[in-house]
Amino acid sequence: MAEPMRAIDVETAARRKPRDGGARAVKPSSRHDAYEVLVDRREADIAARWNHHEHQATTTVFQTSRWLETWYATIGRVQGQPLLLTVADRRTGALAAMLPLILRTDSLSRIIEFADADYNAPALGPAAPIDVPDARLLWSAVCAALPDADFLRLDKMPSMVEGRVNPLALLPQARQSLTNSNVVAIDGGWSDYISTFERTFRKELERSWRVFLRHDGATFRRIEDRAEAMIVFAELERQQSERLVGSGAGYNLDRPEMAEFYRKLVADGIGDGGVVLTALTCRGEVVAALLGVARGATYVMIRICSGSKEWSNCSPGRLVITQTMQMLHAEGYRRFDFSIGDYAYKRRLGVSTRPLFRVATPLSARGLPMSAYECAKRFVKQRPAIYAQVRRLRNL
Repeated sequence: MAEPMRAIDVETAARRKPRDGGARAVKPSSRHDAYEVLVDRREADIAARWNHHEHQATTTVFQTSRWLETWYATIGRVQGQPLLLTVADRRTGALAAMLPLILRTDSLSRIIEFADADYNAPALGPAAPIDVPDARLLWSAVCAALPDADFLRLDKMPSMVEGRVNPLALLPQARQSLTNSNVVAIDGGWSDYISTFERTFRKELERSWRVFLRHDGATFRRIEDRAEAMIVFAELERQQSERLVGSGAGYNLDRPEMAEFYRKLVADGIGDGGVVLTALTCRGEVVAALLGVARGATYVMIRICSGSKEWSNCSPGRLVITQTMQMLHAEGYRRFDFSIGDYAYKRRLGVSTRPLFRVATPLSARGLPMSAYECAKRFVKQRPAIYAQVRRLRNL
């Protein structure tokens, strides 16, 4: 039997704080009896509970203890108040799910969201629902345990978490997100994967690698020394910022809390394999670099840069991706996730697009206008012609 939940310092689903500031006990109705929910609202308690249960939970690479502790300590402190909901089977005490959330204030509204990453998902315990009726029971218990807020937005959720059903994606109110994941699954050999490319593209890759290696000192490496990793990552930051800001694209990764998050993630994770930093270098110059996170047989790319224009003839960005994939495939990795964003280079490398899901619902009267606004925004973004016109009007 799975280990039952152990209380640390919590509020339970049976205690809600009303808007008048008083406290009152609320007896759970029968529909909530299947699950009990514990609520943690302090970073130390969240870390303790997550570490206590993580060994029996299934998560994505973005819901590991390292990622979440780093996120709450940097980005989370700027965005709002940390919030963790831990759900257990009421009869057995077995863990069902953990939802790492944040409560933030936007103008006059209070919004509950995931501790945001490329993908968001609950950590799934042994008692996680696998069908719609149980998913709805879990959802009822979660909603009953939420602190006072006006709007709940859970976005960018995969339908499966490491091969297990995400119960939140089963909910009738779940809708497809505006973003997708992009995954390459390599079940056979590396040469089998390369053979799926168009002949012209395959030849381009071979030529690019030969052109790069003609330079004296040119090499591809995995950076495993912490001090060197910080130097390479600083160059990745500089190159990425220079390219995106120069192109006019929106860029927020240089905000202090964002920069602190990634630097701490690299510094703490580079030694145990959870963070993977690879680079094309030549005589001390970083030609291209790629930052990713890994868990099990899955690797997810999260940041990339390529250097000066003099290297453009060998397509260094594409090279650092394929060289990294080949290296990790030899180490046993089989799922290569290019993350969100629809780009031509991802399609040429054979990604399969997989939908992500969202659940958004008002929690008070103040949340109703937000719900209407989100529906309108979704309507516009799903219609490219209208969306393009709106963007032109905003830029006038």
